[in-house]
Amino acid sequence: MRRSQSCLAVAAVVTWAGLAHAESGDCSSLPHGPLSLAAAEERFSFCNREVRAAELAAAAAAADRRIAAQRLNPTMTLGANNLNPHAGVGAGSLRDKTFDSSIRFEQVIERGGKTELREAQALELYAAARADVAEQRRLQRLAMRTAYFDLAAAQEKVRLQEDFRALAAESASAATRRFEAGEVPRVEANRFRLEAARTTNDALQAEAERDRARLELAKLLGAESSARALVVEVQWPDGEPALRMNGARPDVVAARHRVMAAQAGRELARRIATRDVTVGVQADRWPVSETNTQGTGISYGVTLQIPLHVRHANEGEAARANADFETAQAAVVKAESVAEAEARLTEADWLAARQRRMRVESEVRPMARDVGAAAEFAYAKGATSVFELLEARRSLKAVELDEVQARADAAKAWARREAAVETTSEE
Repeated sequence: MRRSQSCLAVAAVVTWAGLAHAESGDCSSLPHGPLSLAAAEERFSFCNREVRAAELAAAAAAADRRIAAQRLNPTMTLGANNLNPHAGVGAGSLRDKTFDSSIRFEQVIERGGKTELREAQALELYAAARADVAEQRRLQRLAMRTAYFDLAAAQEKVRLQEDFRALAAESASAATRRFEAGEVPRVEANRFRLEAARTTNDALQAEAERDRARLELAKLLGAESSARALVVEVQWPDGEPALRMNGARPDVVAARHRVMAAQAGRELARRIATRDVTVGVQADRWPVSETNTQGTGISYGVTLQIPLHVRHANEGEAARANADFETAQAAVVKAESVAEAEARLTEADWLAARQRRMRVESEVRPMARDVGAAAEFAYAKGATSVFELLEARRSLKAVELDEVQARADAAKAWARREAAVETTSEE
């Protein structure tokens, strides 16, 4: 128990340190230059609002644990009686007043180990809250990585669309000059100008999607005010798994701790049958007065209060505790099943996405570029029509955009696989 309390105390210090870092104002601005994936992961641990909310909940659970460990305070009661409104209370100091006085001290003595069970329950709930922090980091890390790869893909699509727009604008300008020189018909020049207008619209759409991706990532980093300037390094993971800690997934750990807390709560409900007693000590003093001529005296008394289980014996609390325990057990079984299923499914998704990416990079893209180069050469020699040239350019454009999307899909599948098998050492 002492070791667990020491570990939890260290965890509480780490929690408060993280909250202090988040409140220091470092999250409002982003560093100059492209943001790497490693830098984004370092920032999100301190700046993500969902993680900070989970840490605050853990701090509240730590306070609850401290409250549960506190013993009941005694109570003091002061009383005055035998007041005679006709005779008054007399002159002199308070000690000389002619009314009876009493003082009582009472202490509730809990029996059956209820205090220890409450403390054990709060300790498990605090451990579950710490696991919830790790779980929130796992989920928010996945969301952050997904947003990071979406932004990286959006940046690449903007770059490609700008290249396509520049090529289309150059071709349209050349076609206009050739039309004015009488070398090509009007319809051919118009087709190039139409293609330039299309690529301009595509570029504007790509920029809008990039701005949305910037805002999504900035929200997860707590830096919405700097979203318009957010640029990330285009990094695609190679698929190597991250280092694992010894333990289970955080949501499973949290569910297990809640089972133990519910078990302590069930035992606590059973211990209600062991009656608590209240011990009291009282002193009464009566001074000499017109109604009391026997002289000043002091008497002492001891009381013992025992609750009587006449109308009920707290059956409702026991039934509720049993229901909570069974619910917690069902939750841990579900969490373990979901974790195992997600590990298998995300691994299969990652393998499929990686194979698609490799196929696009090694087979589809080289063939599309060869076809595009051949179409450009054939059109320059007059061996093909403008329609065939533009069709080849569009096919190459679609393949290159699909390559970017395949890389992003593979990266997000890798992130989901990493999140599915992430573990925590906070057992």
